[in-house]
Amino acid sequence: MSFPIPIRQRTFILTCSAQPNGGRLLAVLLVGIGLWAILQLIVGGAVQLGYAHFNLNLVDGKDAAISDLFSQKDRLWDGFCMKFLQGLYIALWSLLLVIPGIVKTYSYAMTPYIMSEHPSLTANEAITESRRIMDGNKWRLFCLDFSFIGWELLCSLPLYAGGFLVLKYFTGSEAMAISLFLLLTIPLSIGFFFVRPYEEAAWATFYRDITAAPTEPDEAY
Repeated sequence: MSFPIPIRQRTFILTCSAQPNGGRLLAVLLVGIGLWAILQLIVGGAVQLGYAHFNLNLVDGKDAAISDLFSQKDRLWDGFCMKFLQGLYIALWSLLLVIPGIVKTYSYAMTPYIMSEHPSLTANEAITESRRIMDGNKWRLFCLDFSFIGWELLCSLPLYAGGFLVLKYFTGSEAMAISLFLLLTIPLSIGFFFVRPYEEAAWATFYRDITAAPTEPDEAY
């Protein structure tokens, strides 16, 4: 008695997933993710500063060009210190409870915009200034973020559906399932590439709102 084709296909998939290739693929992916995380820590801060500069130009009605994203490329150290100190402070506050960590995340949220406009400030000084201007405004920013929750849930659906299908058909090998899920994460998260710019522009508008008026940058970029 022959098996139906779908069962054969599933048997073939499960047989392949049981091979040790899944473990090797997972190891390669984890190494790649680790290297990407290090790269993000080194250059991600400067990119974030450039993105803040781009969005502020957009909000101010100035010419916002793609080149703005790379306008802070000579501030790798400043960007590194900003990301490192923000992450360190939030992690330390999160050791107490989750809520203090979330509160401090919003307290430090305007740091990239401050550093973009005021290059003379150190990362720690910009974080301190962010805490000052966010005093009484953290709940407003939280509500702004919450207004995007519908779009974010919609963008998350393909990711959750993909994860469910991968786990369903690769139950024989957790390593292969995790590897495939990691490989599919970016294409399944494509919706966030459209929603995130709107959120960043909203944050820049929020920054302009709480700082009352545009300020002249310390030096031109």
